[in-house]
Amino acid sequence: MSLKQIKVYVNELEAGMFVSALDKPWAETPFPIQGFVIKTGADISRVRAYCAYVFVDIEKGLAPVDVQSRSSGSSARTNTAVQPPINTSVNRAAQNSTGKRPQILINPNLYKKSVELAKEIPAARRAVNNLVGCLTQVTRQMAREGGFNQDQLQQSVDDMIDSVIRCPDAFTWLLRLRSKNAHSHDHSVRSSLWATQFGRHIGLEIGHLKDLCLATLLKDIGRVKLDITLLRNGHRSPDQEAEYRSFVNHSVEQLRRAGFENRPVINIIKYHCERFDGSGFPKGYSGNRIPFLATIAGIASEFDVLCNPREAGETLAPSKATSRLYQMRGSAFEEELVIEFIQSIGLYPAGTLVELTTGDCGMVVEQNPRARLAPRLAVFENNDGVVDQAKYIFVDLKNESQTRERLQKFGMRRAKDVSKLAIVRDIQPDSFGLEYSLLENLIARPFNASSDTLLQADGIQSDTKRRGFLSALKQRLVG
Repeated sequence: MSLKQIKVYVNELEAGMFVSALDKPWAETPFPIQGFVIKTGADISRVRAYCAYVFVDIEKGLAPVDVQSRSSGSSARTNTAVQPPINTSVNRAAQNSTGKRPQILINPNLYKKSVELAKEIPAARRAVNNLVGCLTQVTRQMAREGGFNQDQLQQSVDDMIDSVIRCPDAFTWLLRLRSKNAHSHDHSVRSSLWATQFGRHIGLEIGHLKDLCLATLLKDIGRVKLDITLLRNGHRSPDQEAEYRSFVNHSVEQLRRAGFENRPVINIIKYHCERFDGSGFPKGYSGNRIPFLATIAGIASEFDVLCNPREAGETLAPSKATSRLYQMRGSAFEEELVIEFIQSIGLYPAGTLVELTTGDCGMVVEQNPRARLAPRLAVFENNDGVVDQAKYIFVDLKNESQTRERLQKFGMRRAKDVSKLAIVRDIQPDSFGLEYSLLENLIARPFNASSDTLLQADGIQSDTKRRGFLSALKQRLVG
């Protein structure tokens, strides 16, 4: 079944509609992120208090046409102004001239998780290392005005897509572990991950996923033509900004000279810096003149820059980055696509450190796709305010009663005192003093939220051994 979303203003809501998306982040409202059914007039009043409009899923509940038909008879079905949604993977040439695309047909059930996180990690690690290695080689060859092994790079892209489809959290985890490594290509790899995850979420067909992933990897290849000081300058003059923006044309030209003839990929690269309101470059295109996949690449790249700025600047936690991205809806990017992108990654991607309403700290291990605000966590032992990162238990926030019992059993005294067991905020790893040596042990264990066992990281016995293990492990993970 496909998820078909139609924009409905709150004064048009009726009982029986299923609300699947809002005009703001779910975290700013009391509503469940997995959506909800409008049952009474009180439900409509609550939605009106927070939103100007919402999106309703016409497969899980009534559509506006259904509401009309209940009051006007079945003939009303053939006389409606609601346009049918279209699939995101079809040709976008037939879009309207209003600057907005027709409603998007989302298919989040097309790809199913088929491998558990702990089992997928080794394959994901190989894919990450191969991808970064290939991109490094391509960059060097392009800098020498040479060609590159397109088949080898495509195979690395295919391996990444296969891993993301099997278990999307595994790739996210490994790129989180690489966050301490200032490798020059990590932005491109992370951006391609966010774009691929988004494409998986909306149900893009495999061919378009491959084009999107490859284009997002190669989009910055033209930066090798620019002076490094220009790239690192966060306060460029108008002339410097014009020179900086030339990297897009450099990327396209270099790929063409190298014999790269994948036109869809070239088009994504050419237009990924264009913006919905016309403020982008190099053409200043706006609205539906920007190719659909280029818009996705632009959103993914913008999100990663917010989380991991290239120049010295404020590094934002994922929830704050999504909030900043949300503020760009309707201006830099199409509103519906921004909302769906945030839905695809969640406010707390895998590897995010979080604080609970109990005051306990934990780390997101895996997402619950239908409950993005209630992920699966590893919660660290807390003795009178002292956090022991080497000891933790797995919990699933979607099962609140079980999580309360398990937290209380392991000494988290406030587990049954708080009215709502939930995530309060995400925490910057640097401020938390995160021991990266623990992460490999954590994600290598099969997730079990029912086991009455307090897990302990292996091989961590003294500060000296801990530091040695940390150094060796980080070298192995990011090398």
